Amino acid sequence: MSEVQRLAFPPRSQFFSALKSRVDGYFTERGLAQTGNARLYLKAVFALILTLGSYAMLVWGVEHWWSAALAALVLVQSMALLAFSVMHDGCHGSFSQKRWLNWVAGAMMDVMGSSNVLWRQKHNLLHHTYTNVDGRDDDICIGALLRLSPNQPRHRVHRFQHWYAPALYSLLSLYLLLYSDWQRMFSGKIGETPMQARQWWEWPYFLFSKAFYIAYALIVPMLYHPVWQVLLVFIGIHLVFGLTLSIVFQLAHIVPETEFPGPAEGGKMPYEWAEHQLRTTANFAVGKPLATFYTGGLNYQVEHHLFHKVSHVHYPAISRIVRDTCAEYDIRYLDSGSTWQALAAHFRFLRQMGHPSAA
Repeated sequence: MSEVQRLAFPPRSQFFSALKSRVDGYFTERGLAQTGNARLYLKAVFALILTLGSYAMLVWGVEHWWSAALAALVLVQSMALLAFSVMHDGCHGSFSQKRWLNWVAGAMMDVMGSSNVLWRQKHNLLHHTYTNVDGRDDDICIGALLRLSPNQPRHRVHRFQHWYAPALYSLLSLYLLLYSDWQRMFSGKIGETPMQARQWWEWPYFLFSKAFYIAYALIVPMLYHPVWQVLLVFIGIHLVFGLTLSIVFQLAHIVPETEFPGPAEGGKMPYEWAEHQLRTTANFAVGKPLATFYTGGLNYQVEHHLFHKVSHVHYPAISRIVRDTCAEYDIRYLDSGSTWQALAAHFRFLRQMGHPSAA
């Protein structure tokens, strides 16, 4: 087996030193912690209550198909709130200044069927370091059916990928639950990248969390409802949840304006890390409070990639600092416009990547 090539970014630029100093100064001057605040904790409580309430209603309170559909829809949206606003901040260590509380917040991913241990390596280490780098960023290396980078081979089927991509996106959470998490735990690799050394407790925790999820998501409901109905709702919830997660994350990186840099000879990356993030990441729906609330600030993806240890509740404020500093140093700050404009841009990019001229 060939050794994975080591990639190296150039030294930190004056731009990022200045930007970091200004962002740090923003928090110091106002006496603010860079982690979550009361507003975030209230949001987390709201999402938890909504999740537990809709689950209880779905299992013990529904009497008609339409009430089951409504409860399932509310459950999906509450899960999305937990994933974007609680789990995501927790896994990045930005939910709280307390390490144990960050772990509890990150463990919401285990409660929803996947693995926060694997996510921290896949997302925090690979995606946030090697954003849009083919072969390293697992978010763009998702099989031959989708071409998400100009550095990937084009196949005939990709001509239609802008039509069938949503169907594949909807399989995300089921794919993690039933295959991907298991494959990574057994192989010890994410894609071709070996995982960091694992702790003794990770396998028992992984198995327990999977069993716990199956127990409450399938076995308990089957005690009160026909098996086929439970399976139908279970699959429907995952399809909507998977599509929601995929779309929000894709809008930030898989659009025409973003770049897909690769290493030169010797594994040297062309741009220092901060500029790499700015070239590969785009915001959307900036200044839209509802979008920020729902996506957990992931519409401010530029700020998130530059300062992933900062909670998403601070992104709207520091975005002005980032935008002004980019303008001062003549570095492009990508903004895809509204959510609908970003969606259109994403599917336009998919179509471009599938066209024969993009080979």
